[in-house]
Amino acid sequence: MINSLIILLIAYCAPLSPAEAAESVRPSVSIEAAGSVQPSVSTAMPAAKAGITARLSAEAGFEHGLSGSFAGQLGGRLIIAGGCNFPHDPLAPQSPKQYYSGIYAAMPTAAKRATPVSMNWERIATLPTPRAYGATASTPAGLVLIGGTDTSGSLAETLLLDRKGNLTPLPPLPRRIDNAAAAAIGNTVYLFGGNADGIPSRALWALDITAPQRGWQRLSDIPGNPRTQPAMAAANGELYVWGGFALRHAGNEPTLNTDGYRYNPTTDTWHPLPAPADDSGEPLSLGGGAATTLADGRIAVAGGVNKDIFLNAIIKTPDGYLQHPPEWYRFNKNVLVFDPATQRWTVLASSSHAARAGASIFAIPRGIFIYGGELKPRIRTPETFFIPLPAK
Repeated sequence: MINSLIILLIAYCAPLSPAEAAESVRPSVSIEAAGSVQPSVSTAMPAAKAGITARLSAEAGFEHGLSGSFAGQLGGRLIIAGGCNFPHDPLAPQSPKQYYSGIYAAMPTAAKRATPVSMNWERIATLPTPRAYGATASTPAGLVLIGGTDTSGSLAETLLLDRKGNLTPLPPLPRRIDNAAAAAIGNTVYLFGGNADGIPSRALWALDITAPQRGWQRLSDIPGNPRTQPAMAAANGELYVWGGFALRHAGNEPTLNTDGYRYNPTTDTWHPLPAPADDSGEPLSLGGGAATTLADGRIAVAGGVNKDIFLNAIIKTPDGYLQHPPEWYRFNKNVLVFDPATQRWTVLASSSHAARAGASIFAIPRGIFIYGGELKPRIRTPETFFIPLPAK
């Protein structure tokens, strides 16, 4: 009988393999002392030579769709890097999870209505190792790819992907961190939550990429529970965080949050935010969801697990949990927009095409793209769903 925690970690694309999952709540040894400034863990890695227009072969299994990818935009193109899926018999108990190393680019293809759109993903470069569950921040210098996991475990590595498709090492994290969220304000990159050395975290870290010698600096922790797989975005010089959950760890029972917080970098303080809700007023969990900032400073969010079904599952996974159709898991199908000025949520669209966890989200002036993710535990989709923004 497979342990219920193992089933859950496999199902929701947690970083560990089945053999490692039973030890997932044990802290691993940190590779760096907190606050230390050390050379990057990838200093021996040559920069990727492929330019942004290079053509490389797509990886086998990519066609099934990916979850937990790095994601952002460079030079007008949508970018995804890494990710994972179960390409072979995904619901079989011993089906192996596959990690990917390809960095892919596609030109956005908008539409006049909410609809799946065709995307021509071209592989432009390669990560040092196949990996997933990292976090991405967009800076003037390029995309900062932070942490995650590969087949050896969680990572402390930080990389800069520039507009030419080159990868450059940045200072490593003081902890090995996966399933966190990231955003940038100018040249400062922020990383929040996730699992730090295997333990769900409340920590916020910052790195000024123009002063890498300072390394990652720890800031004030978020109040309340630790949060893995939260949704976070930056707007108007502040950070906005919602959702997240924590598995059982160090004697603490599982938790799931629907509420949010705003972080002010000037005062190093957190302030409560209203939780997202659907049109009926039902609170929504954005754990496993994604957030992006729109051109007007509002924040769009999409996806995430159902707060009741998922919390019950991480407390005790029921028999046959993996065997239900996608609709049973009730992933969030609402695409919402939060206005920092009014502190109000609006539902932009509601569609089964948006009901995903671990997807990638992108915003252009005309609308929002949602790529990949899982439709239910272990089942990925290669679909890209486009939601137009109303004209002002």
